[in-house]
Amino acid sequence: MSILVHETFENGWEDSWRGKIHSAYRSDSGLRLMFRKDDHYGCALYKEVTPSRHVKVSYMVRALSNWNSDSTGKTLGFADLRWKDKLGRSYGHGNRQPNPDGFSFRTWLGKTKDGYMPIGMYFYHLGQVPRWGDSVKVGQIKVGGPAVLFECEADFDEGFIRARVDGGDWVRHNLVVTDKTAVVWAWLDAYYGGPAVSPENMAWDISDYKLENLGPDPLDPGIDWDAIARMIAEKEEAAKETAESEETTEEVVLDELAEHGLKSVSDDSLI
Repeated sequence: MSILVHETFENGWEDSWRGKIHSAYRSDSGLRLMFRKDDHYGCALYKEVTPSRHVKVSYMVRALSNWNSDSTGKTLGFADLRWKDKLGRSYGHGNRQPNPDGFSFRTWLGKTKDGYMPIGMYFYHLGQVPRWGDSVKVGQIKVGGPAVLFECEADFDEGFIRARVDGGDWVRHNLVVTDKTAVVWAWLDAYYGGPAVSPENMAWDISDYKLENLGPDPLDPGIDWDAIARMIAEKEEAAKETAESEETTEEVVLDELAEHGLKSVSDDSLI
């Protein structure tokens, strides 16, 4: 187990991320994901991480009092977008199903109703039903209320993804990926729609984003373990040959001494 990313949004935090920050900006409580009127993008940042097949993301989230979504959207998550079509577009994202690899998870948001915003999971995987990915409602957040904890865990080997809000019950869904798929991105995303754009300026505040590897700590990809094994084997073989050579040399010396009627200082058998 290990922490892959822990972002607290201190001064200069964005220097370690790639992509476009769009309308997001640092606030007193963390990062403000601003969805501007007539626009889709609030943020599109990512950070590469060590490939991991069992992960958990968690962060604090608050829907500001001006939040009034009239469509669905997606925000923070994690992904494996290494696998691309011949035009260079990633599978497992943007209405492109895995083929067979490609995976992404983002936090799903729904239409605001009676002062509450639905929140859940939006993910592309090999077993998805709609071609644009599976959407699963997990709970809801009170608009203008205090920040709550959102958590999502995905285990590629056991075949499940699950999430919960504010320490409530886990909501679980089956997950299908190949043995090549692994989470390689931490993802600070914020996208309004589908096809819809934000009807007005509105925002989320998020803080304390953490992506953890819950599986075995992966080996350092920079280490060539096969080369190290070969080197150890070669050293052992060289040591064996040296020992055999020394033993043979000692036998030759003793034979020569015997022929001359002499003896080794360590051998009292000759007179």
